[in-house]
Order: sequence, then C-alpha cells, then structure tokens
Amino acid sequence: MTEPMQFGRQAVKRPPFEISGISFSSLPLSLAEEKRLAGAGADATTDDAAMDALLGILAELLNARTQGESVGADWLMENLTAGDLEGIVSYLRGEAAAD
Repeated sequence: MTEPMQFGRQAVKRPPFEISGISFSSLPLSLAEEKRLAGAGADATTDDAAMDALLGILAELLNARTQGESVGADWLMENLTAGDLEGIVSYLRGEAAAD
C-alpha cells in the first residue's frame, strides 16, 4: 500500500542544528515567517537599522525552535557571522545543509 504524499511543515524531517551549544529544531519556515523575513528592515533608514530588524526577527524564529533557551539580537551578533545568517535562513527554507 502506498503512503499518501505529505505536505506541510511537519512533513519535512531534518536534523537539528546547533549554534554555540544551543540546539535548534529544523522546522521549516512557515509562510508567515517568510513574509516577516521578507519585510525585515523595509522601513529602515540605515543599514544598521535594517540589520537590527533582521536580527530581531531571526532571534524570534530561533527562539520558536529551541526549548528552555532564548537568544536575542545581541547574542546573535556575538555568535554568528554574516554567512551564518544566510546559511541558517537557507537551511530553514530547505535550500541547503547548514555547515
């Protein structure tokens, strides 16, 4: 008997990833989360303000994927590189494996 095709965020099974000892689930981004990321920094008047907006949203996305730990924009600034930001978002989109 053939199993039905599954769609949705829960249908995608990927291993968790870790940043500086904190483990995060790899639950794919929802459409709402994609929309929030796309609008990050849209009203920003400087590059710094745009980066702050992006880091704030990324912190919220990561906090929704961890248990008992919480990260903020300052923590992300200390623990990630610019390439990591792109890599994490790509991984949660299912585009590439995190390094």
